[in-house]
Parts: sequence; C-alpha cells; structure tokens
Amino acid sequence: MHLIKSIHPFPARMAPEIALAALSDLPAGSIVLDPMMGSGTVLRMASECQHTGIGFDTDPLAVLLTRVWTAPIDGKIFQETAREIITQAKEMQADNCFLPWIDNDEETGKFIDFWFAQEQQGDLRKLANIIYPLRDPIGDALRVAMSRLIITKKHGASLAWDVSHGRPHRVRQENDFNVLEEFQKSVDFLATRLQSQQPKGHVNVKLGDARCLEDIPASYIDVMITSPPYLNAIDYVRAHKFSLVWFGYNIPELRCIRANNIGAERSYESDANLTLAEKLTVSMGELGCLKQNHRKMIARYVLDLFHMLKETGRVLKSQGKAIFVVGNSCLSDVFIKNTQAVKNAAQLLGLELLEEQKRELPPNRRYLPPPTQQKGSALRKRMRTESVLTFMKP
Repeated sequence: MHLIKSIHPFPARMAPEIALAALSDLPAGSIVLDPMMGSGTVLRMASECQHTGIGFDTDPLAVLLTRVWTAPIDGKIFQETAREIITQAKEMQADNCFLPWIDNDEETGKFIDFWFAQEQQGDLRKLANIIYPLRDPIGDALRVAMSRLIITKKHGASLAWDVSHGRPHRVRQENDFNVLEEFQKSVDFLATRLQSQQPKGHVNVKLGDARCLEDIPASYIDVMITSPPYLNAIDYVRAHKFSLVWFGYNIPELRCIRANNIGAERSYESDANLTLAEKLTVSMGELGCLKQNHRKMIARYVLDLFHMLKETGRVLKSQGKAIFVVGNSCLSDVFIKNTQAVKNAAQLLGLELLEEQKRELPPNRRYLPPPTQQKGSALRKRMRTESVLTFMKP
C-alpha cells in the first residue's frame, strides 16, 4: 500500500506501519476503534484496508483533522468556495465581524492580542466569521486549511514559532504574513493532496472520551488500536488552542478540556481509588523518590489508563484484540514505565497479553531531545523507545 501523507502538522503521530500490521490480516469489513485517535492515522489506515473505523478524541482539532482526512469531498467545489470566501473577506471590515466566543470573553481576547498581530487578527476574524456557520464537509476542510496557517513550525499567522511541535513561544512583535493569500495556497494544497489520495470513507469520528465510550455497545469492536498520551509528554491542546480560538472555542473551555485529558499534569480527584492506584503503579519505577505532587499526578494517570482499558474490554468482542502504542517518561530523573501501568491495568481487567514489541524512535523526531545532548542527561532518557502491546479479550 502506498504511503498516505498527512494533511496537517501533528506532533508524535502514530507510525502508519503499526496500524497496517494490525489491520492487514483482518477480514474485510471489520470494525476498528481508536478511542484516542489524535491525527487519525489508525482510522485512515482502517479505511484503506476496507474496514469500518470509529474514532474519538477530546481534542476538537484532532476530531476536525481526522474527519477531513477520512471523508471524500469535491475538490473543485472546495476551491471555488474558498475563492468566494476570500473575495467576500476582502470586502469586509474586521470590526464588523462579531465573534461572540472571543468578543464576550476578556481572557480569549487577551490571548489573541498577545499571540496575533493586528493585521493577521483582522483577516482571521473575517475568515472565522464567514466559515463558522458552514457545518458540512466543505466547512470542515476550510477550517483545516485555515488551521494550517496557524499550527506552523516557524513563520505563520501567529507571532509564535514551534506551534506545530506543541511548544509555542513568541519570537517577534510584528508579522508580515498575508493570511488571505496563504489561505488560498493552503486550500489548493489540501485539495491536491486529498484528490491524489482520495479517502474511501466508512469512518465515524466524534468528540468523546476513551474512559467513557457510551456510544459503543458491549462486544461490538473487532480490534482497538490506539496510543495513549504519555505521562508528562506532549500537551496537544496547548498548541491546538491557537487554531481553536478561531473556530468557536474560548480559552476557559479549552483549559477545561486540557485539564481533563489523560496525561494532564494534575492531581487526582478527591474520590479517587488510591488503593487501586497503588496496585497499578507496581513496578513502574522508583516512585518513592518523587515529590508528592508528581506521585499524585502519576496516580491520576494510572487511574485514567485503568478506566480507558476497562472500556476497551467492555466494547471488544470475545477474542478481540487491543493494541496500545506506549512510551515511557522521566520525572525529576526518575524513569517511569508507562508500559507497566498499561500491563498492570490489563491484568486486573482480565485482558491477556499476547505480545510486546519495542521500536526505536528516530533520533531526529522533533519532540525528542536533540541528538547532541549529553548521553547521561535525564531528558535523553525520556522517550527513546516505544512499546507495542497486544492484548486479547478472552
């Protein structure tokens, strides 16, 4: 199968060969679930293999990207609509574009004023005003094209660099980026890419939480493939909010989403089952050496993993497989085996471990420590390999 290229930057996306290896031997028409789908690699590969894909994520931008990457659209209509929008935007006054989620929220307004120069703000405001009501596949594709101007490595519509790698930092006070001109280029790029690798469909994508898959009946899924967020690793919403503030989300809403994600750097809730957390952290590392706030963060993380695996076991068919791509972490020079937490949870829930494979991560992956760092540094130990864990529901 030819390589399916992505349509939008996304840090630490799952390697497509992992999904293909798991999907290639399944009977055609199997039902494949990714409850934390991120950029949508599993679902796109499932579609390519003639399976039915179901995906969830709590990150609205991940849902948007996956929806566009897996659904066919008419490229000509997409480009024509964009040209009409640009013409309309050039005739508008930015001050006349009321965006309630921004204009009625002081914190969101301050965020935009800090990260976006006035000229780019004005053009983004016009585009947002026109595109917001479009709730169809063309509207979704237009939002992805717009997001590609913002989630960039260097020069883009914001004043930040490294947004695409999840580490935004402001590097300038002024910006000469031409939003409307670049928007047309982004639309043309997206139309060409989607046309050259037409999505086959058969994918259902929704906002949803892997810890509560209430839309999926019991014993319904043939195979589940996912990559849970690694503890203390990439903070997706921190970067994705740069686009989402133009798509109808304000900063308080995004903060709430970010705080409730698996892997969030927060303590457990007051009613957390700490006895269960203690069982789940067995053999994860020398956790007693960590500060209390870090131990509480790990307790929350393993409990989240447990609830995610519990839902996985519920929705899998008998003999169904669950495949997790998991990396380890390092907190205050203490190596944390996230893989062990997954195995501990699976064992408690009666899922049988069939296989564990380790893969070396390419040293030039941008979210990893630079290759030139000293070998003994704690950062270098953080994520050098990832494990592919395959479980079966008895």
